[in-house]
Amino acid sequence: MITTSATIILIWNIFNTNWTIEQLINLLIFGMLAIACESLPVALPKGGYVTVSYSIFLSSLILFPLGVTLTAMALSGLFIFGKVAIEQPIYKRVFNASQYVLSLTGAYAVIYFTKISSFQFDVKSILIYVVAAVIYLIINMTIVALVLGFVSNKAPLSIWMVNFRWALPNFMALVPLGFLLALLYKNWGPLGLILLFIPLLISRHAFQLYIDMRENYLNTVEALVQALEAKDTYTSGHSTRVGKLAVAVAEGIKMSEEKIEFLKYAAALHDVGKIGVSEAILNKEGELLDVEWEAIRNHPVIGQTIIKGIKFLFDIGQVVRHHHERFDGKGYPDGIQGEEIPLESRIIAVADTYDAITSDRSYRKGRTHDEAIAELKRVAGSQLDPKIVEVFCIAFTDEAAQRVKAEHVQIA
Repeated sequence: MITTSATIILIWNIFNTNWTIEQLINLLIFGMLAIACESLPVALPKGGYVTVSYSIFLSSLILFPLGVTLTAMALSGLFIFGKVAIEQPIYKRVFNASQYVLSLTGAYAVIYFTKISSFQFDVKSILIYVVAAVIYLIINMTIVALVLGFVSNKAPLSIWMVNFRWALPNFMALVPLGFLLALLYKNWGPLGLILLFIPLLISRHAFQLYIDMRENYLNTVEALVQALEAKDTYTSGHSTRVGKLAVAVAEGIKMSEEKIEFLKYAAALHDVGKIGVSEAILNKEGELLDVEWEAIRNHPVIGQTIIKGIKFLFDIGQVVRHHHERFDGKGYPDGIQGEEIPLESRIIAVADTYDAITSDRSYRKGRTHDEAIAELKRVAGSQLDPKIVEVFCIAFTDEAAQRVKAEHVQIA
């Protein structure tokens, strides 16, 4: 449907454009520039990507007839080159070209209905162009979110919100560049484009660094978890499994995508404080002495101290500190109870308990899924939040449990 609609719009505008030599030159120049930009994409966290071609799209939209703009941008979606061309099959390119056509048509409607006949550089016109740019962004990201939501069976709104948050800096940087590019091209022609070549590359590089920073955060978390699991031979894969279990609960209570991402970090690091506990205690096969139990019970505080030094983790330290609190107030380290305990800590507590029950230890064999569920229900209201336990039991079936174990074996 998307491709069909885009094709009809594109063909109609091609046949209704006065194709002069000047317009063909405009098509060639902006088409080549857009293709070059599209061949240097930056991937977004929840799928899809952004490129610096956004400024090319905008400047073309406000300079030329719609037929020229749509043709140039459709070609940029189809005829990419380099690594991205190898990674993108033809159906993805057709989809990209189609959503460019639809997004640009929606943006052009704003300019058309406000009756701006040619590029003007005054306050009123700039405001209209900004509105058109926003409309383009909204339509573009909505189409992508709907398709990704359908493919991944996730809520399109949550995908849209996360990707919008990451795409916004790119948008804010490229809209002014689009205006400047249009102004330079109108007054200086192709020579003006050369002046913006370096700023465009810098803008793309800056956004790539922004996305890479997020990947570095994940790598930091993974390094900390690996350091922990290298010490405690009986909890290999524990943090990964707890993360998956916690996400199942978070999705069950309709937690926002942003909070789910926060929870993933916290779940991955909930036991990082065990780095500060002796290996002899962690791997002891017999019963622990009181002083050894005290060392173990101190790991949430140690974990919070470690996390405090990592600025990007924000308030995750509080979640880690309280993941061993009990719903009845008899937990540690602070003895808080009920909803005084952070929601993320209560979710992790349920996931942590389940994985501890079903995992093998030096002193016992792991119990079955059904036995673990029965135990969770038994301690609901005393040790664990009963509402979270209820959601967990619904969201996490025996089939899901087997899948998590299978994934862990494959990873190992």
